[in-house]
Amino acid sequence: MAPKSLAEARRTVLYPQGWALDSAEVLSAPDHLACAAADTLGWGGVVLPPMVLLGRRVVAVATLLDDVHERRISSGWGPVTDRASVSTWDWPEMRHRGPAPAVRLSGIIAPARHWRTGLTGAAPFAGLCPTALLLPAHIARNVECLRHAEYHGPTVLAAAGPHDLDPEAVDVVHVGRCRPVAATPPTTATRWVHEMVYDRLLALH
Repeated sequence: MAPKSLAEARRTVLYPQGWALDSAEVLSAPDHLACAAADTLGWGGVVLPPMVLLGRRVVAVATLLDDVHERRISSGWGPVTDRASVSTWDWPEMRHRGPAPAVRLSGIIAPARHWRTGLTGAAPFAGLCPTALLLPAHIARNVECLRHAEYHGPTVLAAAGPHDLDPEAVDVVHVGRCRPVAATPPTTATRWVHEMVYDRLLALH
């Protein structure tokens, strides 16, 4: 058997679904539609490039709080992106000395090739701000995807398919929560997320 045939046979036996032409594995995450998604959701602010936060690859939509930013810069508190340093703000002697967040998060978008990946990406931010999954059209309309979105709360957006007239269009398939799951006090993780977004916002200016 020719080497090419051996490779094809191996893919068929070991990965029968992962190599199918219509499989989610061969799709690209619809990052390019993040701005359109934010507009569709009515989320004001700057749509940042994809970044890794809490181990998840997401797109943050945020606004710089100019007054807080000016106070922080004047007092020497630029963005603090070292997570260990941010954790010290919870120490008793630092609780009234740590800086206030200089950004407002409008939401977190998780662009993904599959709804499970998107849901995993959005989940850690549900207590911080609204979240949304941005998925290929047929994945976004999957019944199981919508069932999990109903339970966990993210909005589900379908990216334009290859046969859609407008390749930049996104459709809201499921409307999720428009605010955080619950009002919880800031944690080291949430404060660090704000600092990372703050740093990225300033880098764009």
